[in-house]
Amino acid sequence: MNSISSNTAHSLYALYETLPNEVQLAFLQELVQKNRQELADLRFYLDCKAAKEENEFLSDEEQQAFIDSLSS
Repeated sequence: MNSISSNTAHSLYALYETLPNEVQLAFLQELVQKNRQELADLRFYLDCKAAKEENEFLSDEEQQAFIDSLSS
């Protein structure tokens, strides 16, 4: 992410934090309803990135079990 995108994202989050709790909740509900797959993909990406940074890779057996689980 470039610095402009990062700054924009930070500014939008700062704005979100200033909203009343009920507005924050309504916003989050709509965000999840309309972007469920994108949020799931982002969560998966961030989990993979964290695992890579922490050198927590899957063993060969775990990799195969994961691949097998995708086809079932």
